Amino acid sequence: MVPATDPEMVLVGVRSTEGNARHPGVVSVPTMRVPLRWATQQSGGVADGETRQLKASKGTFGRPGSSSTEVGYALEALLTKKIVDGTLLDKGDVHGRCAFRLAMRGQVDDPTGTEDEIEDTLMLTILAICDSGVDALRSQSHSYSQLEWVRSSDLLKAWRQRDGQLLFPESNPLEVCIRGLCIESAVRLLGAAGTVSL
Repeated sequence: MVPATDPEMVLVGVRSTEGNARHPGVVSVPTMRVPLRWATQQSGGVADGETRQLKASKGTFGRPGSSSTEVGYALEALLTKKIVDGTLLDKGDVHGRCAFRLAMRGQVDDPTGTEDEIEDTLMLTILAICDSGVDALRSQSHSYSQLEWVRSSDLLKAWRQRDGQLLFPESNPLEVCIRGLCIESAVRLLGAAGTVSL
C-alpha cells in the first residue's frame, strides 16, 4: 500500500503477539491467508523458489463495485480483517486503486522457533495506491501492534541489514525481526523499475 500523494512511502507494520501466534513481532506489510487454489489461479502457478511479476487486471477498493473484481475483494477483505473498520471503506473514506503485481513461492519456517514446521507458501503481492484515507491506515490493530508509513528506501535498507528497529526504533530488539516472503515480495516489487504505478 502506497499513498497516491507520496508513492515513496509504504505501509509497514509489526505483527502483534495477540493476533499472530505463528509470526509475532515480525515486521510485515499487511498480509492475509487465502485459499491456495485461489492464489494459484490468480498467479498462474508459481514453482518453489520462483518470483514472477504479474500484469493482472486492475481494481479499486472503497468504491462502489470494488468487490466485483478479485483483487478489490481480496484487498477489502485484508483491510477489514486486519486494519480498519469496514465502514471506512463502505463510506469511501478510505479508497484507491489496486492490482496483483507479484507472485513468489518459498519455504517459510517458524520465526518463533517453537515449531519445526516448514510451510510451503505462495505469496501474492497487491500494489494498492491509496487515494484517500491514508491517515486512517496508520495506527494499530488486533493484528498489528504498530502500523506506519515508511520510506521505501528505509524498508529496503532494513531488509538488507535484517534490522526491523531501523523502521520501528521503539520496538523491543529481542522481539522484532524483519524476514519472510511478505517483506521480501514487497522489497522486490518496490525495487523493480516502474512497478509502483497503476
